[in-house]
Amino acid sequence: MMHLLRKELRELMNKQMLLGLLGTMVLIIMLGVIMTNTMSESLESSGELHVIDYDDTEFTRSVISALEEDGYEVEVSKLVEKDNSVLMEEKDWKEAVLIRQGFTQQILEQGTAGEVSSLTVLQSTTSMDVMMSGSTSTDAFTAKVKEMLMAEKLGENMEFLADPVEVIPWTYANYNQAQVDSFALVNSLSLFDRLMPLILFMLIVLTAQTIITAVAAEKTDKTLETLLASPIPRGHVIGAKMLAALIVAVIYALSYGVGFLVTMLMTVSGTGEGMDLGQAMTDIAKLNQAVETLELQIPVWGWMLVILELLLTIGIALMASIILGALVQDAKSSQNASLPILVCAMLPYILSMISDIRQMEGITQILMYAIPFTHTFIATSCLRFHDMGLLCIGLIYQAVFLALMTAAALKLYRSDILFIGMPKRKAGKEKAN
Repeated sequence: MMHLLRKELRELMNKQMLLGLLGTMVLIIMLGVIMTNTMSESLESSGELHVIDYDDTEFTRSVISALEEDGYEVEVSKLVEKDNSVLMEEKDWKEAVLIRQGFTQQILEQGTAGEVSSLTVLQSTTSMDVMMSGSTSTDAFTAKVKEMLMAEKLGENMEFLADPVEVIPWTYANYNQAQVDSFALVNSLSLFDRLMPLILFMLIVLTAQTIITAVAAEKTDKTLETLLASPIPRGHVIGAKMLAALIVAVIYALSYGVGFLVTMLMTVSGTGEGMDLGQAMTDIAKLNQAVETLELQIPVWGWMLVILELLLTIGIALMASIILGALVQDAKSSQNASLPILVCAMLPYILSMISDIRQMEGITQILMYAIPFTHTFIATSCLRFHDMGLLCIGLIYQAVFLALMTAAALKLYRSDILFIGMPKRKAGKEKAN
């Protein structure tokens, strides 16, 4: 019994399995470090408030002083002769609260809700980025105003004191502005921006695993010997494998993509029961108008570039799979052979869901850009925010990377390594007689 147990453990706990575990552990640690850094930066910025005080009265100054006493670091700008988007860009603010002129008069004299504007600079369509930056300044300011009024006018007009501030959302993007809530705007754009990375990730992983497994199975079954003896060119054999793997991967990806889309639509329709259909259509029309005003729509030529990057990404995954498949000796080894491709696809996929890779800094961003798959995951963001330089660099980098991978794969086509694997090293040097 113990001999059989040791035999099974030796077969299962091989070098490939240990490397796979190590790679998975490193991947989880890297994701944890990146997410921790992102959360830390957001928490640090949550204590900073940005106020544009157009009213500049004793009451607004007292509210700002009270916020500072609460431990907030408040940066105040008075009425200036420049556009708010320019001011926020100069000061590197992602969000701010604008106190409109007449705010104090509305609250203290007229007894009506005072108007403020919640300003948000949209730099990404990632929901988590918008949630973290959000409207911190506006929320803190309105809460402090409510607290001070409740303390001074307790018992007077409780309906007014419950909601003494009227917030008007404004979103800035691409040097344009629109009166729209940034979170609602991002949600309207993110359905496709979430669906495309999912389909791309499945295409990469399924294509790689299909090709590597097919090559390993043919080595195990000895069917490649028949192909070698036939007059069929090896390039045709490999081309057929690549095309078949691509078709199967596309079928899987479309199936999962349709399922994901139907689930999202069912969720939206389920939560929308009882809503005013006319109001919902009006809100959608406003969001579409805001997208056009902020120039966040992607033109037809932009979608063509996205498709081109998608094709380059699939080509790189196919060529990498052919090269890795050449190193596989049997079916068991193929289980972990696709790990390098999986890691290179999973890192940018997960990060693109929780953060904007374009906004990262330092070595993390360099490592992400070095992965060719990353540039396809951020292609739609580059187009929405007019980052054409990064988009073109990504296209060129992917084309060069694919050319190098193709050259390496062609070298394997002309050798027997693709069919018999890498030659094993000798256990030791032969002793001289």
